[in-house]
Amino acid sequence: MNYVDEQSGPPPQGSPPHGSAAPPGKKTSSTAWIIVAGVLVGVVLIVGVFASLAIYGVRRYMVRSKQAEALAMTRVLGRGVAGCGEPLPPTSSPVPATPPAGKKYMSRLSDWEQPAFKCAHFAVSTPQYFSYQWVRASDTQGSVVALADLDGDGTPEQRIEVAVQCSAGTCSAAQPTGAL
Repeated sequence: MNYVDEQSGPPPQGSPPHGSAAPPGKKTSSTAWIIVAGVLVGVVLIVGVFASLAIYGVRRYMVRSKQAEALAMTRVLGRGVAGCGEPLPPTSSPVPATPPAGKKYMSRLSDWEQPAFKCAHFAVSTPQYFSYQWVRASDTQGSVVALADLDGDGTPEQRIEVAVQCSAGTCSAAQPTGAL
């Protein structure tokens, strides 16, 4: 069987021979590179936006997780001091004396031997980011204060407080305030 080319005669002037593709022109090549570069720039921008959002989210998560320590501890200490009853115990020294600068502090059992902590049966046996103190305002009022220097610059930027109030012989602790 013979196969006959259906084309009759030579190809028209200026068209490529049968079976070959047109050579790429300069215009086509430069357009492709512009498109590729535009896509790459777009991808880099999108990745950059997502990365900045992720960094912001992680930092916020870290601060909140560290704050969770103080929220829990101030509630426990506030309820403990309220359980001491009237007159409320005297003001304690903060433990540690200054808020830990951007790192955790491991207290000793002897740090918690002050009357307010002993009456409240309170001691922290794990490393802590916050400094804790009981501050007595009167025989019937006072507050638990937690301070932290989470960024390590020497200035406490986190303060969480729980007010304790007594009336008619019954003392109670309020909810913590000052959290972000």
